[in-house]
Amino acid sequence: MEKLSVYLVVYNEEKRLEKTLSAAVRVADELIVVDSGSTDGTVEIARRYKAKVYQNAWESYCAQKSFAEQKCRYDWVLLLDADEVMSPELIDEINKLKKKPQYNAYKVKISDMFPRDKLPSRFARRFNPVRLYNRRYAFMPPDKMNKDRVEVQKEEAIGQLTAEIYHYSFLSISQALDKYNRHSDELQKTLDKSGKKLSPVRLWIEYPWQFCRYYFAHGYIFRGKDGLVYASLLAWFRFLKVAKWFERH
Repeated sequence: MEKLSVYLVVYNEEKRLEKTLSAAVRVADELIVVDSGSTDGTVEIARRYKAKVYQNAWESYCAQKSFAEQKCRYDWVLLLDADEVMSPELIDEINKLKKKPQYNAYKVKISDMFPRDKLPSRFARRFNPVRLYNRRYAFMPPDKMNKDRVEVQKEEAIGQLTAEIYHYSFLSISQALDKYNRHSDELQKTLDKSGKKLSPVRLWIEYPWQFCRYYFAHGYIFRGKDGLVYASLLAWFRFLKVAKWFERH
């Protein structure tokens, strides 16, 4: 890996983008930011970090990220969301890896952060998707709507990075409610494309089931008051997806 492009899609992210880009520029040889009509200072922040900024009308998460990927100059790319910050350890790990990668795709651990967190809690919810990859062997598909996951050729082995990305999904309750309202609208497109029909029983069980899932199974019970609040918000988001489907049908 001689050069690395880092790409992001953004919309009205002035409160979080600077922290994301200030870490990303420490590994990026090229920074690609695709905006979908921000009305705040998002674009100005991106340009301050010497990013190549493109405007593209929103269609879906996958379509937008695929568009951004195609704007990258280099084969090796790193996908970040605007609310994700690379840890110092991950920055060091990727810079060392740039000299001689052993795989053509790598998974990166992503840890959820609550607003007051300085470091990830041992009970933080974690994901482990492919985020660093060579575009000759993997790609972001444009047609999977909001299931934004990189696809890797079947014969390719996938490496694992040890350091983390910090995921600052929550800024406040108001921000989370606004985000989940918009995202539940987006998920209606995915449901329509799948042709899936929902049982009316989901209206009664979705919220309590999802709350128990996040609060107990995902360990939010160990996160104090924040865990209670955000497990409730996530359950509400899942309920909204179901309720809006029945409203439309």
